Amino acid sequence: MIYSFILPDSGEGIHESEIVSWVVQPGDKVKEDDTLVEIQSDKAVVELPSPVSGVVKKLLFKEGDVPKVGDAIMEIEMSDEGAEKVATAEEGNVTKERGTDTVAIEHEAVRHLTPSEELPEKTLDQKSVAKKPASDVDIRMLAIPAVRKYAREKDVDITQVPATGKNSRVTKEDIDHFLASGGQAAQEEVVQKEMVQEQAAPETTVTELERRVKMTPTRKAIANAMVNSKATSPHVTVLDRVNVSKLVEHRDRFKVIAKERGVKLTYTAYFVKALTAILTRYPDLNASIDEKAGEIIYKNYVNVGIATDTDKGLFVPVIHDTDRKSLFKIAEDLAENTERAMNGTLTSADMKNSSMTITNVGALATSGVWSTPIINQPEVAILGVGRIEDEVIPDENKQPIVAPMLKISFGFDHRIIDGGTAQRAINDLKDYLADPELLFVEG
Repeated sequence: MIYSFILPDSGEGIHESEIVSWVVQPGDKVKEDDTLVEIQSDKAVVELPSPVSGVVKKLLFKEGDVPKVGDAIMEIEMSDEGAEKVATAEEGNVTKERGTDTVAIEHEAVRHLTPSEELPEKTLDQKSVAKKPASDVDIRMLAIPAVRKYAREKDVDITQVPATGKNSRVTKEDIDHFLASGGQAAQEEVVQKEMVQEQAAPETTVTELERRVKMTPTRKAIANAMVNSKATSPHVTVLDRVNVSKLVEHRDRFKVIAKERGVKLTYTAYFVKALTAILTRYPDLNASIDEKAGEIIYKNYVNVGIATDTDKGLFVPVIHDTDRKSLFKIAEDLAENTERAMNGTLTSADMKNSSMTITNVGALATSGVWSTPIINQPEVAILGVGRIEDEVIPDENKQPIVAPMLKISFGFDHRIIDGGTAQRAINDLKDYLADPELLFVEG
């Protein structure tokens, strides 16, 4: 009996995914839960496991193809074990074409692996573990399972192997070069492969008047998310500004201590801390809407997403449980998330379950700016901050003084947040940014 493996919905609201790499080839034997394929799903690489045991019969798409959710992407000739699984599947979860012995199990009967789950890999031997670096490296993002297995068989710490494969991944050849050169990859081979990767850029058509470049899956995902957000939420944006003299003074005082502890204390860490206090005080901001059920979902956690500009596109890594973290810990997590976004090692789980997003263009803006940021669905609000810039303002005696001013743009979903709630939240946010001591006095 032939099992038809259907591209599942990854649960991220997209309708197609790119085949990044096939882990198996026709003729390979697979067991249930063995990884079959890696797909590019909403800016993260996801590994899909086999729901049945058997032998790979046919791959229906090539690497680089972009099948749609619901398309059959491969066929597996099931073993007796696999056939038995299908035979005992719940009624209604199995479809069979008339006159054929090809079956397909609906998605709810199949567990689809996400990068946040533990993979069913063998435990590394003690010698290999001893060589692992102290940093927490997600090896699932460094190489496909077959290559990771090859590395274990060769007793190689894959985190130490220079990668030359597609998407900066380690290949078997990289491991062989690593061993043959006593731990150093052959530089000529690296250069040659990098040149090939440069040539394998997105498909481009050039004429005398224009140049057309095929959109990458990441860019498509970003575009779809932006359109979906504007179509879903009635956006309202409130523009305001705040005197941050005490904030500047506080950071100048504590960034020296932070540096001694190996932490880079940025203004964004303060923004996260202030926003966390607002999300705790105003539950409507830490919510989302389930339109199908007609329900408002209030979240019992506080997670803050940070919009991060990279050469691959816009990513929003999330700092989790910010209500339980110190300012220094938030700054540390912020730096780690930014680094992972820049080097392309974020997983789907790293960008989920955000309460609210901060978009900070201060580092790029040539002057303090306001904006109308787009809400990161399914969140119901977003905070935009610009560059801190000296301005002439009146003091309490209406005398002109020069003070560092921060422009803020607060966008909210008018379906759930009323104007009065939004303005009160903004007023409190300004108080926290104007005097950061309040953040620590109030917890």
